[in-house]
Amino acid sequence: MVVSRRTITGLLCNCLIVCLYFSSVIHAADPPAVQKSVVYEDTVLPIFQKHCVKCHSEKNRKAEFDLSSTAGLLKGGESGAGLVAGQPEESLLYDYLHEELMPPEGETPLSKAEIETVRLWISGGLKFKAAPQSVAESRISQHDVIPILYRRCVMCHGPEYQEGGLDLRTKAAMLTGGNAGPAVITGQPDESPLVKYIVEKSCPPKAEISRAGIEPMPAAELKTVKTWIAEGLHEDDNSEPFRLDQDPLVTPEDRQFWSFQPPQQVTPPAVKHQTLVKNPIDAFLLRKLEAADLSYAPEADKRTLIRRATYALTGLPPTQAEVQAFLADESPDAYEQLVDRLLASPRYGEKWGQFWLDLAGYADSEGKRSADLIRKYAYRYRDYVIQSFGEDKPYDVFLTEQLAGDELVDHQHASEVTPELIEKLVATGFLRMAPDGTSANPVNRVTDRLEVISDELDVLYRSVLGLTMNCARCHSHKYDPIPQRDYYRSMAIFKGAYDEYDWMTPQPFSNQWKRARSRLLTLVPKEEQAAIDQHNASIEAKIADVESKLKDKKLDKAEKKKLDKQLKDLKASLKTPEMIRALWDRGRPSPTYIYRRGDEMQPTRPVEPGPPSAIAEGISPYRIDPSLQTDEKTGRRLAFARWLTQPDHPLTSRVIVNRIWHKHFGTGLVKSIDNFGALGTPPSHPELLDWLAVEFVQQGWQFKKLHRLIMTSRAYRQSSTVTPELEKLDPENELLSRMPLRRLEAEELRDALIFTAGELDETKYGQPVAVEVRKDGLVTAKRSEDGWRRSVYVRHRRKEMPTFLEVFDLPQMNPNCTERKISNVVSQPLLLVNNKMVHELAVYFADRVRKQAGDDPAQQIKLAYQLAYQRPPAETELALALDSLKLLNPPAKNDSQQDSRPADGFTEYCHVLLNSAEFLYID
Repeated sequence: MVVSRRTITGLLCNCLIVCLYFSSVIHAADPPAVQKSVVYEDTVLPIFQKHCVKCHSEKNRKAEFDLSSTAGLLKGGESGAGLVAGQPEESLLYDYLHEELMPPEGETPLSKAEIETVRLWISGGLKFKAAPQSVAESRISQHDVIPILYRRCVMCHGPEYQEGGLDLRTKAAMLTGGNAGPAVITGQPDESPLVKYIVEKSCPPKAEISRAGIEPMPAAELKTVKTWIAEGLHEDDNSEPFRLDQDPLVTPEDRQFWSFQPPQQVTPPAVKHQTLVKNPIDAFLLRKLEAADLSYAPEADKRTLIRRATYALTGLPPTQAEVQAFLADESPDAYEQLVDRLLASPRYGEKWGQFWLDLAGYADSEGKRSADLIRKYAYRYRDYVIQSFGEDKPYDVFLTEQLAGDELVDHQHASEVTPELIEKLVATGFLRMAPDGTSANPVNRVTDRLEVISDELDVLYRSVLGLTMNCARCHSHKYDPIPQRDYYRSMAIFKGAYDEYDWMTPQPFSNQWKRARSRLLTLVPKEEQAAIDQHNASIEAKIADVESKLKDKKLDKAEKKKLDKQLKDLKASLKTPEMIRALWDRGRPSPTYIYRRGDEMQPTRPVEPGPPSAIAEGISPYRIDPSLQTDEKTGRRLAFARWLTQPDHPLTSRVIVNRIWHKHFGTGLVKSIDNFGALGTPPSHPELLDWLAVEFVQQGWQFKKLHRLIMTSRAYRQSSTVTPELEKLDPENELLSRMPLRRLEAEELRDALIFTAGELDETKYGQPVAVEVRKDGLVTAKRSEDGWRRSVYVRHRRKEMPTFLEVFDLPQMNPNCTERKISNVVSQPLLLVNNKMVHELAVYFADRVRKQAGDDPAQQIKLAYQLAYQRPPAETELALALDSLKLLNPPAKNDSQQDSRPADGFTEYCHVLLNSAEFLYID
């Protein structure tokens, strides 16, 4: 018989399919037999002893997990049970091994076969050769039930609303009950009204499910509630006093890490060339330079210094008069006087306010959702920051106001709205800058709210403390000694104001949703607000009457037009008092639980508020003043602010002086400026960092003194010239053997272009500048009657970033920016060449030069150079410019050829100057 190749191929395919089928059937039937053979003592214990017991023993107990005994193994760790019999995917231990989160880097990882063995053991039901050591029987307690009720019921039966007079936040409140009597009957779950209403689906009310951000209680949760009632409403009161400095999850060795130790007073070192030392900064740097057979580069010329210093402190170029005055000043302290004058400039606050706004994640919109709702009142926080920098507010005061300004004033009972009260409340806008899409459903669930809180904690810890705290949200930090419970202790600090179960929306809410509360405050006393509310209620009634009349289809056009005008006038007469975007404590925080894997559906043990335990030794402890705890305030954030701003705090002053150093020198003494942990880079000059941190505090936490100290050093005055010797001995400039060249940041470049053209509108503060959004996506700031305002005042909507600024690396605030990234890409010169606004500024620039220099081309070119580069042109540059202008503007032979000449050669030349590298870069 002859069989074709196609037939053979078909038969083989069919055989393969059959084999695969039976293989899968056999494999599916295999596990029970295989799993029965996986016994803990025989196969799993050796794996744990090889890879895990080093960190997870009775002595070490990392993450409170002891794998050296069966009792510890079954008990679990800080995130609850690590093993769920028959469910490896629900077992944290397997999850960490499978995702290769454990063992940590540097340790021998488990092989695939070892991980599979652990999985099979869990799938098989956790079989032991000998009976496991006894583990205390776990009973359902209030800690299992209270989180469920907060998720499902407390919106209507809690701090803000108590429908039927019922509060479900505590066991005592449930037993007291409401209008219908006790909500629970001990031992009788089916007779308890709480259970009945849930079973009957009366609660939560269908009308509230969508609007209030809650969902019906699932069967598993209801079973937990019923079991708790049936077992007698057991309460777990085994809470022990907890000391952060004795957290067993953080070892004494952990606390010895350099950044967790208070900064030390350091004596500046002796150096060979003492004449090069203008202040102690130079001694610390010069010691390392001399050790490498290097020294400082020559001092930069005065023109370079005034340009460098003026941009650094004001974000704008110096004027022609300022340059001439400085060049003519022969006094020995001329440069120091220059720095002092610049620090006193009103432009200083605008330049350095932007520095902090980056860290805070400032934006004029909410983000998160496609609607990207405008934050109408966010600008008040922007103005607060600019004003604070301008008046040189001490950093410890600045931080305290932003973290707990509402706890510094009694805004609930104030008889008048004072400027101080407004300032303190506006300052808390720092904690309101993260993206927040919870203005309306369906993105106002507990999960969405926790994302907002998570972002705010991330902003705070990375910006102020240089720690990546968010890594501990789902499990203990992989590299730093930050247990998971530290994350939730930090979250508890803010619970009085940021509570996922007692939420306030970022935007004014719809009247149809009575459960919502807005996180906006009015700026008027209660009596005045009551009068406004009464007025608006009257107007709204009239509006409703007119709108009802407009529904009449029998109206004639004239009547409808009259009613439309009446409706418009009525709406215009509604009073809307100015408001502020603030965060304030309400004195009623929900309990804080560690969420297993960061999932709010899996709460484990409760925690109390507190900062990271690794930095709780050697400084004053976190302590809440009992006198500050009231029905309206918890005192938690104010206690945190005071803990954070104590003079010897290990991180607060170190992190901020490192940030300021980074802005001046292009790199930090700690390069990883937002990570002072184990994965961060160690300081290049640790003694200098400590000396600066201590000096900053001793000088009153004032930024201007720190700027002056850094900028008057010999190191800061160096030339940026790179020599072959420096390329060889200090190629990356790690020793600061020269001043680094830097490109202007986005705002500096745009503002400098406007300033050079003579079109800068220096109006301070107020509503952000509106932008125009073209159909092609180009976003431009609108011009005022007096020109263009500084970039810090332009509206920064997350989905409509100003195109010019974005092309030159304006950061997206998701949630903030701890370090500006400077790129060099082709879109940047293309924008400068083609952008309509830049062309328009070139016209203004050329007109400005003509008015001041007259008609002489040579004088025009000289003045243009002075305004653009703060120097006169070299002879070769002048000659080349004059030749270029002749080519751009050839003389007309007769009147008939007049129209064929280029429009304006000098304007084009000015456009070229604004496009040059010298304009974009600072030596």
